[in-house]
Amino acid sequence: MKPAKSSTQPESEAIAFNERITERVTAGFIPDLRRAVKCEHFYQSFWRDPHFIDLFMGENVKNFISIMHKHGRPGMRVLDAGCGPGYVALELARAGFHVTAIDVADEAIDVAKKTAEENPFVDDFGSLTYEVCSFLEYEGEFDTVLFRGVVHHFPNPDEVLEHAAKLLKSDGLLLCMEPAHERWRESDAAQVALIRGLLAFTGHWHETDLVARLKTQDDIARYIAEVHREYIEERDTCEKSQSPHDNACDGEAILAAARS
Repeated sequence: MKPAKSSTQPESEAIAFNERITERVTAGFIPDLRRAVKCEHFYQSFWRDPHFIDLFMGENVKNFISIMHKHGRPGMRVLDAGCGPGYVALELARAGFHVTAIDVADEAIDVAKKTAEENPFVDDFGSLTYEVCSFLEYEGEFDTVLFRGVVHHFPNPDEVLEHAAKLLKSDGLLLCMEPAHERWRESDAAQVALIRGLLAFTGHWHETDLVARLKTQDDIARYIAEVHREYIEERDTCEKSQSPHDNACDGEAILAAARS
């Protein structure tokens, strides 16, 4: 395995994710599913509370591990592509797999390394290596290539999945979990806005003035559009969108590429 000599991934992508992880860590975020803490930096995100983290991300990781045990073998070599601050890669290594995790954001990799160094759960640990690298120019051979919320940052999902196939052994596994943001409708956002309004009315939502702000139909329409954008960009209102290349392709394009 070796990283590329140069990266085709835009520098702006790395800068955006570096800014995001720095802001989150400064606010108290710990990128470890087993050692996560409450973090009020987040509002609608599951990262706000360890219970929500386990319900969503914890279940995701359990599914990955279950699939790998069912269709693979113990001790497989895994590439976690676009690993961010490394919480999924860390769990896979804890499950006994030998994981290489890569990302273009060097500060996210630094956080991942520090978190792994503090890992107290060492029984049955496989191995874990973090590297700063662009996926499309990465070389190596793996039993499994994993994407979790990564492919939709690339404009050409066919190119991404074709490269993944080159990195896989002939009997390898490709695991791909991506959003289908195009299915998120304005009517879905309206339901979320209604629930938030009810919670705010009873004092259980952080925007305590929300009901007072929604005085007219235009106010309500603007808030629904704001909620819709939050979910499309997977961010809280206090955060910027993920990156300049977020939602470069949609779920249908990714699914078509995977099927091909």
